[in-house]
Amino acid sequence: MDYYRWCKSTTSLPASMDSSEVKPARRTESGFTSPLLPTPAQIANIHRITRSAILPPNPSSLRATVSLAGTELARYDSEIDRLEKELARLDSERKLLVSYSDHCRSVLSALHRLPNELLAHIFDLCFPYSQYQLGKYLTPKAELRRLSHDHLLQLGQVSCRWHRIAHETPKLWSKITVNTSIWYKCRRPSKLLIDLLESALHRGGNHALDLQAGITGFREYGAPFHQLMSNTVYQLILKNAHRWRHVRIRAYDRPLSDCVFEAPGRLDNLETLDLEVRWKMLASLEAPRLRQFTFHGAANNMPDLSSGQLRRCKYYSQDRTPTLSPLSLLLNDTATFYFNFDLSSYVAEEALPSVSSDVQNIEFEVHSGDNSIAIESLFDTLTLPCLHSFKYRPSHSDPPIWSTDRFLALAHRSKFDTHLVSLSVHAKVTDEELLSSLAVLSRLERFVVVDTRGEFENVVVTDNLLRGLLYVPRTSTIVPNLRILIFRTELQFTDSLYVDLVASRVEKSRNVDGSGVFSATIRRWKGSRRLSSETREKLATFVTEGTLLFRSLLEK
Repeated sequence: MDYYRWCKSTTSLPASMDSSEVKPARRTESGFTSPLLPTPAQIANIHRITRSAILPPNPSSLRATVSLAGTELARYDSEIDRLEKELARLDSERKLLVSYSDHCRSVLSALHRLPNELLAHIFDLCFPYSQYQLGKYLTPKAELRRLSHDHLLQLGQVSCRWHRIAHETPKLWSKITVNTSIWYKCRRPSKLLIDLLESALHRGGNHALDLQAGITGFREYGAPFHQLMSNTVYQLILKNAHRWRHVRIRAYDRPLSDCVFEAPGRLDNLETLDLEVRWKMLASLEAPRLRQFTFHGAANNMPDLSSGQLRRCKYYSQDRTPTLSPLSLLLNDTATFYFNFDLSSYVAEEALPSVSSDVQNIEFEVHSGDNSIAIESLFDTLTLPCLHSFKYRPSHSDPPIWSTDRFLALAHRSKFDTHLVSLSVHAKVTDEELLSSLAVLSRLERFVVVDTRGEFENVVVTDNLLRGLLYVPRTSTIVPNLRILIFRTELQFTDSLYVDLVASRVEKSRNVDGSGVFSATIRRWKGSRRLSSETREKLATFVTEGTLLFRSLLEK
């Protein structure tokens, strides 16, 4: 007998049930529906009988349902298993199609059509500069990322083309930072670290090299090993000296032998060099394109910079016995010089030669304590006939001494009245001494003066200074050409005098110079008072007229 006809005959309803309620067996395209599946009417009737004590009139049909249900449920389980496999297949094929579609879209995208050179430039823009600063992120993981150029390795995983560009473009491997002070924490063989550094240098080819190297801390390995590691790193750096462009080296551990630092030859690419060493690392520098040079160390360890190509030079003295001999650097044809001296224990030098330089901008950061001899010697040594800008400020919280007599002598020798246009002073000086110094600077256009607060309090911006700076027509006014006035101050002066000073200078700029604009800035120390509202309103009037540029800022 046909299975479905048999199922229908063995599942007849009780006499009380309508035969029209029977749901015939049927197949669907995706599977089947069991002929035993009850209709809503059958479910309602069976529930009614279940909730009562009535016996079904035809229990044989119910027994047949119970008997056949196991087979039907097994068929359902089989169908569910088949459909789950089918669903997994469909899901897998869908994901494959999505991936393929994305690749097709990528092939047709504008990015895929970019030339390799432009894509390499985009990779270069992704360079994480902040993570490659020497002295930052001093962790073993960060050091390994820097040495391996992890950002390039990640980009190279996108596609074969990206991998080729990331690994074969020398420019991308020509920014290198190595900080050996934490190598002993990396828990990697020293050879691996050296190999990573050597690999990066090799991939850079002959492209100009931007290098930051901190070579210190090898003593954690033990003395013999420390010397061997030092030499290896030094040799790799010197081997690529012909590629140097922007280089910063902090090297505190002396190499095994000085032969490591034989003259590297002509450095045609070198533009900026920052050295902090404790021995004479380089005897001389032949670098025709060198524009900026910074040196931290003792004067006798300075390399010879006789090339005369510098535009900016910074010197941070680390001499055990303070000396002014580095001032001889000013003999180079350099536009801007910065000196950082600790002269608190300075003793007058017998053989200190006079230095005459055409430098245009000079800045001194000095710690002098109460050693007036040091500052007198500093000013007496110099003659600066082409100087445009002179800055003098402390390197510590204690401001240096200001020697008015020696500054006036320097100004006379150098003829500051014809060319000095900018003066910035943060020193132990009185308002009268400062006015005396300003009296000979007839060409001065920009003046910055700073009050000292705290333990070494020294207030210079006083009513007396403001009165001395007032512009009075047809008189011998101090600094008559003043255009920019900047005070970093405690505001221990009378507001009305400050308004009078600004008004006189605004009037002079407008009616005499024809420029029409005077610039005034007050940078007040935190905790000091503010200018009165009346003063601010009067200054705002000049600002509205367009004759004054005024700023009032809170100094951090």
